[in-house]
Amino acid sequence: MLISRAHKNGTLQRDSLYEGLLPLLSPGLLFALLTAWVMVSPDDVLSKHPRLFLWMTGVAFSNVTCRLIVCQMTNTRSEAFHWLLLPLAAVIAGLSAGLWVQREFAVLVGYSVLVTVAHVHYGVCVGKQLSEHLNIYVFSLGKPHQQ
Repeated sequence: MLISRAHKNGTLQRDSLYEGLLPLLSPGLLFALLTAWVMVSPDDVLSKHPRLFLWMTGVAFSNVTCRLIVCQMTNTRSEAFHWLLLPLAAVIAGLSAGLWVQREFAVLVGYSVLVTVAHVHYGVCVGKQLSEHLNIYVFSLGKPHQQ
């Protein structure tokens, strides 16, 4: 009801249904791909390595969500396809084809490291850009000296 009223008033940020649902595409694809990994896993990865799989899942969703939050805060269009989904799709394709049957744990560790490094890198870059924009030091109450 509120959405239809906002559409009639012309106060929606995104006018089309596609633009409104675009932020749901990456998390939806991530969920589908992770579910597919669990289903096609020849080594039953979720039972044998639940902590690492859940770590990777949490960090991947955190990265996607943080990017969506930054897009919303800056009033910019969110990306339709998150780049971390491409290696995940390759992992699932390789597991489905039987390429990495014996190396599934190594693939899980590798993808977990990739996702974690990418998330830390994104956080550091956003912190650095915000500190430069606001002219403050990160984790400090002092301000840089003006030149």
